[in-house]
Amino acid sequence: MESWTPFILLGLGLLALWLYMRSGSLSRRPSRSGPARLTAGQWEGRVLNQMRGDGARFERTLAAKRVKHPRASREELLEIIHEEYVRDNR
Repeated sequence: MESWTPFILLGLGLLALWLYMRSGSLSRRPSRSGPARLTAGQWEGRVLNQMRGDGARFERTLAAKRVKHPRASREELLEIIHEEYVRDNR
């Protein structure tokens, strides 16, 4: 029975490491709760500013994101668009 102890501890350690890595991959985006949460109107202003006021481009981009993320709210879609724009234009 004592010869199994290192294997059990190793297994528990690997399980803890896997759970830790998995939880980190799920929370890559910032939290959507709290006072720093922006409204859909604020996100729309930011995205339109990034697109230099091009309303047609804004609507096309929003429609494309809605196809990829059908359950997301308008606010979430605008945040995704904003984050992708910032990431792609570094």
